[in-house]
Amino acid sequence: MIRAGEICFAALATAAICTPGAAQLAPEISSGPIDITGDRLEVVDDTATWTGNVRAVQGEALLTAEKLVADLDDAGAFTRIRAIGSVRYSNGKEAITGKTGVYDADARTITISDDVVLTQGEQVMTGGELVYWVDSKRLLFTAPSGRRIRGIFYAKGKAEQS
Repeated sequence: MIRAGEICFAALATAAICTPGAAQLAPEISSGPIDITGDRLEVVDDTATWTGNVRAVQGEALLTAEKLVADLDDAGAFTRIRAIGSVRYSNGKEAITGKTGVYDADARTITISDDVVLTQGEQVMTGGELVYWVDSKRLLFTAPSGRRIRGIFYAKGKAEQS
């Protein structure tokens, strides 16, 4: 059974894997407690929905969104987590923003969509959708229709000098 903390922060750890050489990196998943807050929490059947100023914190990792929806299986494990509206993840080193984020436990994928911006220091990548396969560490970044993926990278040591 997949633990709730592993799933939630697999999604939060997306920024850690979205850097040059990302295929070689794996998300760092903490086993520490998760503190989720919002203006409102509603639980209906197997779905928990936090709305309004949602914050999920684990250690230094922070996820904010307008809404967080968690679907659970019969055993109470998360099967899918959706962050909706002004999604932002940061851990003090990396940040990722988009309009939506989804972790699918069955597919073991993390998808960030709509105006995705990844930053690590001064390095920046932008695009329309990012999909990360947790097990194979495969990353696919696609552009919105009519646009292209953009990456701004600095040679090692150059970013600190500018």
